[in-house]
Amino acid sequence: MDSDSTMNGGAPAPEEAKKPRRKARRRKVAAAVVAKKVAKGRKKAARKATRKVARKVRKTTRKVARKVRKTTRKVARKAKKATRKGARKAKKATRKGARKAKKTVRRKTVRKKAAARKGARKVRKAVRKVARKARKAVRKKKG
Repeated sequence: MDSDSTMNGGAPAPEEAKKPRRKARRRKVAAAVVAKKVAKGRKKAARKATRKVARKVRKTTRKVARKVRKTTRKVARKAKKATRKGARKAKKATRKGARKAKKTVRRKTVRKKAAARKGARKVRKAVRKVARKARKAVRKKKG
């Protein structure tokens, strides 16, 4: 018996005993490698899925950010428009006020000038009257 020889401290049988053990060890190693590969594959798949999800999240975030920017711009535009409208109205009102004031001033100055002219006319008339009377008196004296 082969097993007897090994049990009693003898040398083992050359080929028959070693081969199955080596095969088993090899099978064990191969199984471990396969398991490792599967685990790695799973990890890889998980990483891939995570990346995919991350990509989707980033895409959605960008989309939302774009929408927000668009809305902000729209609001800003509306506000600017309203401000411009207010400014236009204010300017218009100022111009109107200035026009009215100018008109009033003009009216007053026209009145003053008219009064001055009237006064001058009266003075000239009176001067002419006096001159006429003086000439008349001179004629009377001569005549």
